[in-house]
Amino acid sequence: MMTRVVIKNIYMTLITIVNQIFRFKRLKSNHIAILMTFPEDVMPIIEQLNQKGYELTVIAKEKEWAKLKQFKNVSFVPAGNNHIVRHIKTISTAKVIVIDTYYLMLGGYHKKKGQTIIQTWHASGALKNFGLTDHQVDLNNKKMVQQYKSVYKATDYYLVGGEEMSKCFESAFDAKRTQILKLGLPRLTKYFKLDLKTEQKKLKKYYNIPNKLALYVPTYRENQMDNRQIDKVYFEKQLPNYTLINQLHPSIPNSEHIAPTSELIMMADIIISDYSSLPIEASLLNKPTLFYVFDEEEYEEVRGLNQFYRDIPTFYKVKHIDELVTKIKYNEKEIKPLFKHWHKYNSEKSLENVLKFIEKLVKE
Repeated sequence: MMTRVVIKNIYMTLITIVNQIFRFKRLKSNHIAILMTFPEDVMPIIEQLNQKGYELTVIAKEKEWAKLKQFKNVSFVPAGNNHIVRHIKTISTAKVIVIDTYYLMLGGYHKKKGQTIIQTWHASGALKNFGLTDHQVDLNNKKMVQQYKSVYKATDYYLVGGEEMSKCFESAFDAKRTQILKLGLPRLTKYFKLDLKTEQKKLKKYYNIPNKLALYVPTYRENQMDNRQIDKVYFEKQLPNYTLINQLHPSIPNSEHIAPTSELIMMADIIISDYSSLPIEASLLNKPTLFYVFDEEEYEEVRGLNQFYRDIPTFYKVKHIDELVTKIKYNEKEIKPLFKHWHKYNSEKSLENVLKFIEKLVKE
């Protein structure tokens, strides 16, 4: 663990040095930088800002360029340490910087007067610990804690869809109430603008799914051996009126994604998850969820589970695949969505409201 702390310290020192090269570059009032790891979270923002004529620079993995090259006002810089000088050059002139997850680079970057960083985050809620509440963070290690806090301190605002997520950011990132933007999440706006039954029927036809769809979307586990799938053959044999799709976390190497997660959620008749935030998102579409938590004790020890997870009724939690199948077979109508109250601030105007806020910052 100490080795990782030292390596991160060296990395942030390098960022600080590179930052000095561009310290005299002026901010461009029309320039907005987007640090993109999770396209579904920030693509709606990119699309709209491009239409409005802003100069956008997106830092993302090489594979994402295919999604971006259609936009005439978007420049692209590949992610990765080989391009770190270009990264700092990019953000050094941006009036607004939009991020969707934790970026260590920002811990060594010194913001200029007039710059604002907005965190969209890549989840609509949280059932597991993250940030400073993550059990993997040694709170007795002052250097480690300072590294995390230096990154969190760079963020000016956090987007939330409800009060519950505000509480998560306050405990995980030491965020203040004044930093919370109760505007809703842009990625969820599309859900308010569709006829769900029509969309579900259309998507099932496109993906050739004639049955009910059970969608398994587990969270990420550090131990790769624990990133398991549900046995599709067994599941569909026991529940012949269901098709099962396993959609593992995007951070897992070589994981196959049949379709965008949002499309799978729209198609799904039941969600099977664990400590992931996706059941919270799916509740906006009234999707029932079961929690397949075969490693609850181990996960609690390694990462930690929050009070929102502990508040889930035991009826919804299963530890064995046989128990999961039985629950769906005999108690299907009793399984309900649990997190509708997390969406107090999400609306069909969430994207529009976030764009207005960004444009206000640009003009200041």
